[in-house]
This record gives sequence, structure tokens and C-alpha cells, in this order.
Amino acid sequence: MYDMSGFSYDITDVVHLLQLRVRHKNSSSMDVNCPFCGETKGKMNVNLQKNVFRCNRCDASGGMLELYGRLHGVSSAEANRQIREALGKGEYRTDYQVVHKEEPVEIFNAELADADVIDRTYQEMLSLLTLNDKHQEDLKKRGLTKEQIEIQRYRSVPLFGIKNMVQKLLESGQTVKGVPGFYEDQDGKWTVNFTSKNSGILIPIRSMEGKIQGFQIRLDQVMEGRKYIWLSSVKFQNGVSSGSPVHVIGSLDAEQIYLTEGALKGTIAHYLSGDTFICVAGVNQYRNLKPVLETLKSRHLQHLYEAYDMDKKMKVYCDGDSEKCDACQRKPATFYCPHKMQKRQILQNACRKVYEICSGLSISMSRMVWDMDSYGEWNGQIKGIDDYYYVLKNTG
Repeated sequence: MYDMSGFSYDITDVVHLLQLRVRHKNSSSMDVNCPFCGETKGKMNVNLQKNVFRCNRCDASGGMLELYGRLHGVSSAEANRQIREALGKGEYRTDYQVVHKEEPVEIFNAELADADVIDRTYQEMLSLLTLNDKHQEDLKKRGLTKEQIEIQRYRSVPLFGIKNMVQKLLESGQTVKGVPGFYEDQDGKWTVNFTSKNSGILIPIRSMEGKIQGFQIRLDQVMEGRKYIWLSSVKFQNGVSSGSPVHVIGSLDAEQIYLTEGALKGTIAHYLSGDTFICVAGVNQYRNLKPVLETLKSRHLQHLYEAYDMDKKMKVYCDGDSEKCDACQRKPATFYCPHKMQKRQILQNACRKVYEICSGLSISMSRMVWDMDSYGEWNGQIKGIDDYYYVLKNTG
């Protein structure tokens, strides 16, 4: 039994705060997806009467402060302080709030700030943030060293002290208006769009000049099927969209350059291979790709390797395991899975679009594939180019 004397909240509040996915719940316990080992079938049991948790897969266990503290790399005392602050603001327990219907307020967005202004503000913001232990270990497991992590300045999304941080930025002379993620709240105070729902790792998106143009957030908990989202404030007063900029890492004078989806993936692949990578946020986000390729061609770019995930070669027969596909759930299942066929088609269409862009710029292009079977389809083991290089490095 966890000693609850002096606490004004319980482990249920912590579960809500951390946005853990609840798979089953009754009056005495709930089963949630484990945030430590990443399993997705509700193997972590949360005892609501004893205020303790335990994962039946990885054996992570403890009380409510350990649940929060271990995930964010803070002590129990600091976890208690952060939880109290979050709950005291009413940011997470919506069931405590009385919702009043109000007339919709018209939203006006700011103009996107100059690239130098955006970079300076973001650089200063990163100096005020830290990377928690769990996020650092996650990045190391994917193949990055501690030094590389620091060079890229990866940080954890803060869950408290956000307005104080923004105030420090303003006091230091930084501009926040027109910088993606920043906006004015209902009181006219500047803040930034960090919440428990978008907690995760801040991934800087850097231009060819090395300037930070925006951030992707690698979410701790998948949101509406998405693992990555942009740090954006387009839905708020005086906010602004990130605009989906392209991330570039490596030598700009390389004759052969690689294209992949996701800045973190491309950065890891760069460090593992030494190659130059262009990274779009999604396979269909190629609007900003052409000007980057034009600039690189004016230097030395001759050939582009398309290195999107191997979903582009995924098998599409129905194996009954796709939760998103009604046809897979029917018995007997259909021979071909419509969901997988659609996903593969989207990737292949995106690849063709890149070929069209390269053809128009007279840049030769070829496709990278790996982990293939004898029929020319993906084996289903090594998905991303970063995974492929990681396996190569560790198998010799």
C-alpha cells in the first residue's frame, strides 16, 4: 500500500496526466500500455486502491511518484511538485472543470518571422530546456551517442514552468511573435504550445544553413495514429504554422544524397553512414523539397537515393492482424488487405512524385531497398534506413 498521507491526488491523476492509453478498467485497477517498454496491449497494471503500478512484461513497478519521475527523469520530490503544479492549473483533469459555452473567438495568425529570428529564439529556448534520462536512453538505443545527441540539441517537451520560460525569452530580447509554437493566450500573455498531450522529444529541423526552422515532436504516446507532430500554434491567437520545412544534414557538396521521411531517422542514418540526408516530415510533404534539390544541384548533387521506409514493398495479403482494416477482422478474411494495399499505394505514389521532381531538374534517381525476400517484397523486419544502417554497423 502506497503511503498517501499529505497527497491531494492519486495514481489515477498521474495516469491521466501522462496520457497513458487505458485498455481496461474496473473499480480497483486499470490496465494501460506500458510507457517504459512500449508494449501496446495493456500489460501494465495500475492498482487504484494501493496506488502502485507494475508491468507484466518489463517488470517496471513502483508508486505514483515513481511512475511520473522515472518517465521524466526527475526525483520523487520534483515529480510531486510538477504533478501538483499541473493539477493545480487544471490543465489535465478536465473532469474538474466546468465547461461554459462561449461565442467562438476569431483567430488571427501572425506573419512567419525571419529565419534568423526563428533560429535565435529556438536556440535560446533550447538552452532553457533539458533532455530527461528516458528520452536520452531512447535515442541511444536507436544508435546515437551522447555527444551526437547534444550536438543536435534534442530536448524533452517541458510539462511545467512554460510561461516562466517564455517570459525569460522575452526578457532576454528574443522575439516570439511569428515563431511557430508561440501564441497569445486568452489573457494576452505569450506562451508556447507545450501540453501533456504533446509531451515527447523535441527534434530540431535544420535548414541547409544549419538554422533551426521548426520542431517535430516525437510523442511519448501516439496521438490519433501519429507518432510525430509539428510544434505549431496555427490554431491560436497570433500563432503561426511551421510550414513543414525540410531537414538537411551532412555535406552540402555531396554528389550523392539520400532522401528519407523524418528528421530523426535521417539524422541517425547520417551519423551511422556519413552520408548526406534530406528529410521530409511525411512522404506526401514534398512541397518544400524541390527548392532544396535545386540549391543542392547548383552545388554538386548528381544522384538522389530514395530511402523511404520499406512499407513501399510491404506484403499486402491479409493476415488478420490489421486493427484498422474491417476486412481483416471478418472471418474468413479477404485475400488482400485493403488497408495495406492503400498504405503501400500512398508510398509508391509519393516515390513517383519525387521521381518527377528529379526528372524535371535533370537529377538521376534510384530506389534503396533492403530486407527483401526472393519475391521482391519486404520481409517485415528492418523498416527504416536508420534501422538498416544500425543492423549493418552491429553485424559487421
